[in-house]
This record gives sequence, structure tokens and C-alpha cells, in this order.
Amino acid sequence: MPAQRRAELALVADALEAAHRRLRGAGLDVFILSTCLRVEIAVAGEEDLRPTLRALYGETDELLDLAKVRHDEDGFFHLCRVASGLESPVVGEVEVLGQFRSALAAFRDAHTDSHRLRGILDGAVAVARAARRRTGISSHGYLAALAAREVQHHERVAILGAGAMARAAAEALGDSDVSVFSRRALRVAGHDTRRWEDALEALATFPTVISTVPGNGAPFPAERVSAALASRRHPLLLIDLGMPPGFTPAPDTPVVDYRTVDDVAARVDAPPSPELQAAVTELAGKTWRRISTPDRANSVIAGMVDQAESAVAEEVSRFARRLEAADDPEAVLRQLARTVARRILHRPISYINDTARSQEALDVLADAFGVGP
Repeated sequence: MPAQRRAELALVADALEAAHRRLRGAGLDVFILSTCLRVEIAVAGEEDLRPTLRALYGETDELLDLAKVRHDEDGFFHLCRVASGLESPVVGEVEVLGQFRSALAAFRDAHTDSHRLRGILDGAVAVARAARRRTGISSHGYLAALAAREVQHHERVAILGAGAMARAAAEALGDSDVSVFSRRALRVAGHDTRRWEDALEALATFPTVISTVPGNGAPFPAERVSAALASRRHPLLLIDLGMPPGFTPAPDTPVVDYRTVDDVAARVDAPPSPELQAAVTELAGKTWRRISTPDRANSVIAGMVDQAESAVAEEVSRFARRLEAADDPEAVLRQLARTVARRILHRPISYINDTARSQEALDVLADAFGVGP
């Protein structure tokens, strides 16, 4: 599916919240993962996908023709492969697991009373994490990092944006002459950002520009971009990783070599990982057998996960402002981690200290936490 069509279907931020509200209003239990390279939709208990697509996009038939539809165990295995990075151009990349977990958090917020799909999604995350631990396979790099490596021999590189993709590109460029342009004064991968207004100068003069800014935010007025490109005297390699793309160079600007995120993905030459694939297949099979036969253990596990997620969400929200203003962010993060850990451990510790239950609890909890006798 072309990048522009994916951008039209993308559901992030406010659009994602609104989509979940529509789904909840229609009584539909739906998980949505929307990234620069994919749109994944998981629906619980519905054979007919048209009500879901109608609630999300107002259209059905064309999307059903575009979609690959999977059911039951096949669907769960696919979610595990996606979360593990096996469906990514960069095989085994770690970024997609973070995106998957963020999408899961949005699903949890919107469908607080839903348990049909939660076990499936939690299981996919657990499989991805366990498979990565077992194999010890590291990512070959985010797409932004791979794009940066292609241009690291260039004299100067400009990066537009200051998010995760911009940081990955800047880190991959190492000691190269890098200028990062941001709407706010920040420090990105060791570089103090430059004023956003000066990024037009980069389009006019730098040999390479990597943009990580989505086009729906209108990075610059089209006429000013056209003027900057028209003033160039030397070729420009413009790598546009925005979703939707942030630039649309006119055909009459041959001095510009323009590449989108799809072009970068098509150039990836990451070898397959038989070890990771085998681990995901084995773990997904075991997990499916467990979650496809609901029992009390599953509900208890889901409840424990819910408590942990709630503790994380509440404490992160409480510490966020302190982190922004902190002179020592690492100290604030340590305190946040300790606070979350104590909240999660409060009930087990209280259970041990209950004299009526302490003896029966000690052996069970010691074994569960692996702390010895």
C-alpha cells in the first residue's frame, strides 16, 4: 500500500482516541496499531469486519480488498510476529515492540471493561519479549538509523525534528557534521538543536536532509519550500521519513533526489533470523494453548497485569512534570522506578506480614519471585 494511502488510514494521537470512542459506542472490541509502515487491526469475536471498518473509516469494500485477514490462532501468531519485529523490514527491530505496547495502552484506556482481546494482546507482547531475551538478537537499527548510515559519508547532514526517529538518525551519524532543527530548544543525541526557521536554509544549502516530521503538521508553506529548492546550486538528497510524507518536491526540481520511508524500507538488506523465528513460533504456540482455554489463572494474571499497568500510568503521570524541570533526570527516573516497584510489591509484602498467612505465603512467594528460602 503506498505511503500516502497508509497516511490516510493512519490513526494516531487525537484521531486514535476518537476512533476508539466510535468503536466503544458501537460495542466493538478493537485493537489498532498504526505506524509509518503498517496498519494492523485486531477485532474480538466478530466474523464480519465491515462494521469495524465502517466505524473507523466510513468505508469497507476497498479496505477489505486491500487487507490480509487472519483468524484465531493464525491471527495471534501474526500479532506475535509483528510485536517481535519479524514482519518489519529491519528483522527483529525493537521499535515496533514499543509501538505495539503504546497501542495496547491506548486500547486499555479506551476499553477498560474488555477482557476478550486483552489476553491475546498481552500474550503477543509476552511472546515478543521472551523471544528476544532467549535469542539475544539485537536490532539492525531503526529505519531512521539505516537512512543515516546511507548518508554518513556526506559532508553535512540536516535532521528535521527531535523525536525518536530523529534521535536514532543522529546517533547513527556519530561524529559526522550534523545539524538538528527543532521547534523547541533541545539536546538530541549530543547536538543542541537549531531554530526551526533556519531549516529552510538547510533545504537550500545542505547536501543531505533527513526529515522525520509528518506532513499533516505542515512543516513549511509549500511556496517557501519550492523557493528554497529552486535556489539550490548543488544536488540534494532529501529523505522524508514523515507519515504522511512532509514534502512533495515538484517534478521540475531534478536537483533533488527524493526518497520516502518506503524507499528506505525497500533498500533494507537485513538477513532473516531463524533463531528468532523459531523462538516466536514455539512461544506463541505455548501461549495460544494457554489463552485459548480461559481459566481462573488467566483472569488472575490479567488482574495482576492491570494493577501493574495502573501503577505505572499513575506514577508516570505524577512524575512527568518533575522530570521536565529536573537538573538530574536520572535521579527522578530512579525514584519513579522505586515508587512503582513499591506499589506493585505492597500487596505481596503485606500478605507475608499477615501473621495468619505468613507461613503459607512465604514458600509460595519466595518460589514465585526466585529469592530462595
